[in-house]
Amino acid sequence: MANLDELNHIPKVQYPLLRDTIEAGDLLFYAGDDDISMLIREVTKSIWSHIGIIFKIENLDRILLLESVESFGVRLIPISRYIKGVGEDMEQNEAKPNARLVIARHTKLTEAHIRALINFGLDQIAQPYDLEEIRRIMQRIRTGEGKAVRDRAYMCSELVFECFDAVGLGFEYNPLGFISPQDIWASEDVKVIAEIEHTEA
Repeated sequence: MANLDELNHIPKVQYPLLRDTIEAGDLLFYAGDDDISMLIREVTKSIWSHIGIIFKIENLDRILLLESVESFGVRLIPISRYIKGVGEDMEQNEAKPNARLVIARHTKLTEAHIRALINFGLDQIAQPYDLEEIRRIMQRIRTGEGKAVRDRAYMCSELVFECFDAVGLGFEYNPLGFISPQDIWASEDVKVIAEIEHTEA
């Protein structure tokens, strides 16, 4: 499993200072050390355990995160609330001091892409989380066999893949037949913006 120390070269910026530079279509990468995050990181040999896409509603001055999570499926959540929840688990009231959040940007994303991506993403809200895909990934890693199943149940990285693929900016699947946050992170079209100092949110 990759070590979080690999992120130490990325500049850390408090969210209020970073907020105006965030753009619609930006990617939010999450690295946690809770049990589920560690399982995902171990299985995918990744720094990252979660990923989402940032939406901006300019006329309401709102920044939202489109993500797929185990307990809800696909949802939109205010990014400020998400950042607060990374500092402290909102459901279990447990501190998560080692969690890391990084904003990155797809360098080929245009305004036309963003509009289409948002429309596609909004159509996915309330689709279920793909719990079965974790089992399929582990099976493919063990056997080296099997193909990706593309459906409308999404792990977080599958949701991001499908949104970008829908506008012609797909990411490369892992050779073992799945897409993980690490596979998206590794794309030459993804550029790091900053790490969020979530403890200050």
